Amino acid sequence: MLRELFLLPTHVYRFAISPFTHGSCLYRPTCSSYMLQAVRLHGVIKGSILGIARIGRCTHIWYYGGDDPVPETYSWDAVKSGYIIFKKPRKKKKNEETEHTSHSDSLR
Repeated sequence: MLRELFLLPTHVYRFAISPFTHGSCLYRPTCSSYMLQAVRLHGVIKGSILGIARIGRCTHIWYYGGDDPVPETYSWDAVKSGYIIFKKPRKKKKNEETEHTSHSDSLR
């Protein structure tokens, strides 16, 4: 009962706001579904940590998205892993490429 009360804002978001965002979530399940599943599976505190971390990853700038189910067991590695798995590779700047080649040339 307390969990469902805690999840009330998520339910409100899903039915009042989400229809107007036209599927903007990068992941499957959506971030709101993920939050519901995480809190129901792991409890309010651990589920919220997982859900908030997931929402933090749902940016179109740094992450690809894709299948990202709620982990069966909670751990800090589960919280951090999504940031590593789904991260877009950083593009090298032109300065970094020239510095790297000049440094490797000096080692020869």
